[in-house]
Parts: sequence; C-alpha cells; structure tokens
Amino acid sequence: MHLIHVVLPVAVAAQPITKGLPVVALAAAAVGALAYLLWTTITKKRFNELLASPVGARFKVAVVEFNVPGAKNGGTDKGPNGHRIDSIPIANGVIKAGGACDIIKYYHNKHESFARQVQKYDALIVRINPGQLSQGTSPGTQKRFDDLMNSLLAKGKLVWSSPEVQTKMGAKDALVAINQMACGLVDTAAYYTERELEVGFKKTCAFQPRVLKQNRGSAGEGIWLCWLENKPYCKKYGDALLNDNDKLKLMEMNDNHVEHHTVKEFLAFCVHGPDHPAAGKWNSTFPGKYLQGGKAAGGQLVDQRLLPRISEGEVRCLLVGDVVQMIIHKKPEGGLSAVGGNSSYTYYKPGCTEYRQLENSLKKDIPMLLEAMDLVGEPLPLLWTADFIPKDAEDGTPGVTEYVVGEFNCSCVGVSKFQAVCGGTKTLADVPDADYFEACELTDLMGRKAIEMLAKANNKTKFFN
Repeated sequence: MHLIHVVLPVAVAAQPITKGLPVVALAAAAVGALAYLLWTTITKKRFNELLASPVGARFKVAVVEFNVPGAKNGGTDKGPNGHRIDSIPIANGVIKAGGACDIIKYYHNKHESFARQVQKYDALIVRINPGQLSQGTSPGTQKRFDDLMNSLLAKGKLVWSSPEVQTKMGAKDALVAINQMACGLVDTAAYYTERELEVGFKKTCAFQPRVLKQNRGSAGEGIWLCWLENKPYCKKYGDALLNDNDKLKLMEMNDNHVEHHTVKEFLAFCVHGPDHPAAGKWNSTFPGKYLQGGKAAGGQLVDQRLLPRISEGEVRCLLVGDVVQMIIHKKPEGGLSAVGGNSSYTYYKPGCTEYRQLENSLKKDIPMLLEAMDLVGEPLPLLWTADFIPKDAEDGTPGVTEYVVGEFNCSCVGVSKFQAVCGGTKTLADVPDADYFEACELTDLMGRKAIEMLAKANNKTKFFN
C-alpha cells in the first residue's frame, strides 16, 4: 500500500490518503490545491475518529468543548464519549485543509492550566453552547473564559466566535446597527428603559403593526406581533400617539397564541411582568420583564415594522466565514411562526435561482457588517446564520421582493445532520452515510476557511476560496 503524505509550504498539508495511490511529486505552487482535490474527489471515506495532524503544519488549531458538571454525557449536545458529535468532523476539516488540530476541554476549576495550554494554538474554534459555562460552575466562569479569549485575540490569535462578536451580533439590537444597510429595515429601534419603550412604542404602533423582540431567548418566546384594534393607523409616522387604553391584538411567536390587552397592560407586562397590578391577566408561559437588568445585562426590546409576508416563511443563510454554504426556507405550518417543530424546511444550494438576489445582496453587506456593529478588528464568525424575512420593495416597485434580517446567530451554531444523534447513546459512527458526507461538506469548508483566515491574518498565500 502506498500513501500520499505531503508537507505543504504555506499552511496547507495533505493527510495520508488511502489505498493503492502512488506517491506523486507535485510542483510546490500547485501542491495545496492538488492535494485537496485528491482528498475530496478520489477518496470518500468516513472518519469517525480524530485524524492525525499533518507533520509540519504551519497552523495549530484547537476545537474547545465544555462538559457541564453532573450532566449526562456532559450535556444534551454530547454523545456518550463526552464530545459534541460535530467536534471530530470540524477538527478533521481543519486537518484535511492542512492544519494541525486537537480537541480540548475547558474545566471551570482548571482555568489556569487551560490558559497555559491554549497559548500554543494559533486559533480556537469554541464549541460551547450559550449558558453552559454558568451551569454547575463557580461564579464568574463565563467572564474568566471570555477574558481569556479576549487576551488571545489581543496577541493576534483568532477565536471563533469571539465573545464580542457573539454578544453584539447575537443581540437583537444588532438589527438597529444594520438598519441603513441593504439587509436592514430602516424603521428599527431599540428600547433599554421604561420611558424609551413607552414613548417609542406609542408612536410606532400608532402608525403600523409592529414586532417587539426581547434580547433573550431563541425559540420565539418574548417576540410579539402587535396590531392596533378598533382604531385606524395614522397616515404618516408621528401624526398620532397611542394612549394607555387603546386596544392591542398580540401574538407570541413561540407558540402563536393570541392575547388581547390595552397598551398600558402590555407595557406593564414587558417591564414588570404578569404579576404587576397594571398588567392584567396573561396566558403567556414566559415572565415578561424584558428590560430587567438594563442594557449592560442584555435587557432590551427591539421594535420593527411587522412584515406581513413573514407568513411565507423565513429564509436562513448558513454561512462559513464570508461564504454562503446553504440556504434554507422555513415555512410555518399554521400561524406565522417558523420556530420549533411547526415549520417545513426546503434546502437550496448557493447560487440557486430562487435566492440569487438575496445571496448577492448579502455578499455585498458582509464586508460592512463588523464595522456597523462596532466589531472592527474582530474575526468574522466561522459558522453563523442570518435569518431573512421577505418584504415588498421599500420604494414600492411592484413585483420586487426584498429581504431583511430578522436575526443573526453565531453562538455555537449546530451542524444539523450531526445533531440528530446527540444526547443519548449514539456516536458519530451512528450517523447515516448520506447525512455524514453531506454534513462533512460543511465541516470541511469550515476547516478550509479557518486555514484561509489564519493565512490572511498572517499574510500568507490564500489557497482556497
């Protein structure tokens, strides 16, 4: 048996490739691209365990995990081996692209040893679900971890996704930061105090139906569609203000349940919760209090125009760095909400006719995103999503559909084909072949983009697009 094992000159190396292939002498200028071509087209083999890193790899990367103390498998995102199902494919993606890659664990009670360990890596791919570092750990664990990641960034290392990127891109008021971009909605505002909410909402909802979104939560809870009842909307923004006794029809997006309240009751619920004397009686299973803790603690409400075409579904762009890897149309089945299990999914490849305009517009916006969110100098997320809502053209052109972002997510976005076997007794080996190879298209792209971004950061030659 012969093996191909080439040490590449610029951050790209080939892992030993499989049976029966003669050793090939490749010109240095073409070695990276040809080695990767051999890997992806000649060899199609499963790797359920972590591959050996290539000898002489220019870049060293680590996939960082965390096991929740006392939780089965270390958390519902893990298999019986204590790893996320997608961790090995992600690490192998880096290795296939020529980087060295390890999978390492963060322990809240071994912070200093972890801090020493990570100094040898050029980049970290953090695969820790939001909130896990606060489960069963000592106080301040999340802050200590974030401070360490920021110290690595200050040394020129890369962290995906960085704490600042997760906080600012993941916050609902990111929609305010992009409201002048093609992917944004111009009449988007954020409220951080009770007074801002009262003044702003009474003005916006007098003009058009609205969507109010709390900053916390990820399954539609605390996202309210708001319609004015028994009263016409004013013709121009600012021509009228609602009063406390005006009636509202409200729908919460987590389960599409409808409630009817006065403006005063709704605002009291948003600020003080359902037990406040002015809040009336609520059927929502969530407690309101969306401004609790103030801006520093993530207390906020974002106010956007309600786009009636949300009933057609949302369009999710799954991105690896600056590359759109998949487009998913999420069509609600009953009601307006495309969250949870009440929606159907249709998958499209990049460049598809249906969403070519959306994709091209997003590509133009991506270079401006980090600046708009005050994230200049931070690395673009390695794996992230942008959810879009369709709307009629802002200038009124008939027959033209535009898309605006309803939400970004860059906090440990899952790889769906691997997630299906999480949380029980199954491992990566239990993922069906078709799902495995489809999901590896994503994780292999993550590996290539990680090496590309490292090469760019270190002024190296870029081998992959």
